[in-house]
Amino acid sequence: MVEEPPLPRRTRRPIDGLRLVFVLVLMTALAALAVVAERTLTGLTADLADVNRVVPSGPVDFIALASELASLLLPPVLVFMLMVRGRMRTTVELLAAGAVASLSAALLSNWLAGPAPERLHDTFVPVVDGFDGTAVPAMPTLLVAMMTVVSRLQLPRTRQVATFAIAGSFAVWLFQGEVTVGGLLVSLGLGRAVGLLVRLISGQPSLAPNGHKVAAVMRDNGYDVTTLRADPVDKYRRYIAESTQGSLGVLVLDRDNDGAGVVVRAADQIRTREEVLPRQMVTMRNAVNQITLQALAVSRAGARTPKLRNVLRIGSDAAAIIYDHVPGTILSKMTADQVSDAMLEDLWRQLGRLRRNEVAHRRISGRTILVSEAGKVWLLDPSGGEVAAPELAIRADLAQALVGCALVVGVDRTIETAIRVLGRDVVSAAIPLLQPVALARSTRLDLKGRRDVLTKLRDGLVSSTGQEPDEPVRLQRLRPLSLLTGVGAVFAVYLVGTQLSDVSLTQLWSQTDWRWLFIAIVLMFTSYIGATFALLGFVPEKVPFWRVVGAQVSLGFLRLFAPATVGVVAINIRVLTKAGVAAPLAAASVAANQVANVSITFPVIGILGVVSGSSAAPDIDPSLNTLIIVLIVLAAAAVLALIPPVRVRLRALWSDFAERGLPRLLDVLSNPRKLLVALAGIVLQSASLIFCFYVCLKAVGGAANLAAMAVVQLVGNTLGMAVPTPGGLGAVEAALTAGVSTLGVGATTAVTAVLVFRLVSFWLPILPGWVLWTWMQRRDLL
Repeated sequence: MVEEPPLPRRTRRPIDGLRLVFVLVLMTALAALAVVAERTLTGLTADLADVNRVVPSGPVDFIALASELASLLLPPVLVFMLMVRGRMRTTVELLAAGAVASLSAALLSNWLAGPAPERLHDTFVPVVDGFDGTAVPAMPTLLVAMMTVVSRLQLPRTRQVATFAIAGSFAVWLFQGEVTVGGLLVSLGLGRAVGLLVRLISGQPSLAPNGHKVAAVMRDNGYDVTTLRADPVDKYRRYIAESTQGSLGVLVLDRDNDGAGVVVRAADQIRTREEVLPRQMVTMRNAVNQITLQALAVSRAGARTPKLRNVLRIGSDAAAIIYDHVPGTILSKMTADQVSDAMLEDLWRQLGRLRRNEVAHRRISGRTILVSEAGKVWLLDPSGGEVAAPELAIRADLAQALVGCALVVGVDRTIETAIRVLGRDVVSAAIPLLQPVALARSTRLDLKGRRDVLTKLRDGLVSSTGQEPDEPVRLQRLRPLSLLTGVGAVFAVYLVGTQLSDVSLTQLWSQTDWRWLFIAIVLMFTSYIGATFALLGFVPEKVPFWRVVGAQVSLGFLRLFAPATVGVVAINIRVLTKAGVAAPLAAASVAANQVANVSITFPVIGILGVVSGSSAAPDIDPSLNTLIIVLIVLAAAAVLALIPPVRVRLRALWSDFAERGLPRLLDVLSNPRKLLVALAGIVLQSASLIFCFYVCLKAVGGAANLAAMAVVQLVGNTLGMAVPTPGGLGAVEAALTAGVSTLGVGATTAVTAVLVFRLVSFWLPILPGWVLWTWMQRRDLL
């Protein structure tokens, strides 16, 4: 008797998604290669075409005829074979893939032959008898898409014919110069991508064997199974089998789940150190090997885990792992009264045995700790661990077990029993790993709304072990914001590098009037004075003036490591709190300062835009691409605002400002002297940067309307505050260059003026900023 829910007839395989991502990455890399190494691809195409002069025409003509005939006959033959087999849905998928692939190849060919950049055109578009040929041939693209759709079916002969048709066609076309190497690769990639996309949208026939097939294979291998019952305890397919050999657990793995979780795992590997992550099993064969190895290793170490009995193959696409079934209850479903101290001590002994044998589990949680009906502790699902494990992984196992137990029985009993069995030194080694990133995903879910458990557990361990609390182990390799900042910085370097390619540094040195640069540097320092007044105007408390000035200068160094807005807010709050201002009031003052800056900047931009309209506005004509980008940004903001967590965060930010920032702003508005200081500081800061920008243009021999230059500088500075790159690198340069170019300034002069301005405002303050940052840190002023 088999008890299980019905299995889905079709499934979307995660491995197909990975393959699609891989194909798209390769095609993107090919496009980049076409831009960077255009001559390499075009030279390779020309070399292959030269081979045609020495190859006899007879074999080439024969291959051309055979491959063309195969290409024409293969699609209708495939459709006929599928219809005879009664696979109507697969037939529809085949036709849809072929149509989409052909249309995509035609559209891409037209784009490459028309509006595409010149380098892409030269790389992908062949020249046949003095005319442009077809960049991406449609027939090979169609065949690749079709064969991708039916690749799961048993059609070996058809696959061989398709391979000959595609390879033969491309070989002949390359020899005759009718296709480029780049076009060949794009055709293959496009067909593969379309086929995989159709498979992901429509799904594929499931390869998972049902319970009857599993029972039949078990009986064929000597297991007298009488009942097979599905056990939905986790994401894997598990059964409990009753037989004359006893109660057995059955884990069924099939190729439908190949590649599941790989994207999440890759993201975790980028962000988190390898030692605390469970091993990822990409394919079915890899999963079978990992699970059996770890089950044997845990048993060999003397810890209790269900005994592995056998591994049975179920056809060519599935396998069943047979092990003893242990009746019991997982820890997370028990109450504190149901868990005795003897059970907890038994758990610590199991972990101690793993530790002595250097075996890591890596999935310890309340859901993988089982208490049997006899009161013994068993460790389930050791598939994510490893043998000869590093010390950090073993310590992470203990930290995970401590948190899992504390969630159920409380902090005091967890600490007391752990120290009693393992000793103070061993348990204290887990303190630096009591952080969310070191815990299993299931434990992090259980911790939601109970984050105080981690704090209580850490404090309790420090108190009970008598050990000085060590700094938490740094497990995160890279934070998402750091990754975004790094990508932005690379993009910025690329933009600046392309701008410098149009500028002769020797000519820049000879043509620049360095007397103007001295004035620009003075104006830049004046902007720091203005920023100081702008901040202090919102602080009723007494704060040393020059200390705040030093903090503004140190921002010149810190902007290398954080987006502009984040750095300004963090440093200003820090300098105020170090000066004795309460943290909530300091945050409120900085928030009020930011709001006032925005409230003044945008009206000033509008007024100056009107003032400069007679000389600058007629030349400003936003391109269609600019308008499209603006609309996309606005649409993205609207979509983000519809996401509940984003709305909650925005509401929290507004509530925080309404509770603390708004009263601070009202306090300043009711104090004329403070209000005057704040407004004067904001105006002085903006005016200093505007005149600095204007002076830099004068230094390279340019001239433009001052009001229009002010608009350009204010817009560029605002953009720099919004872009999450260090100091707005890349975005500011691009915005300022585009803005100055609309004022009648030559492109080369505009680029040079912007680079000089950024040299004065961004690069030169780095050294003095670092000196002041280090000095103020040592004296605990910042």
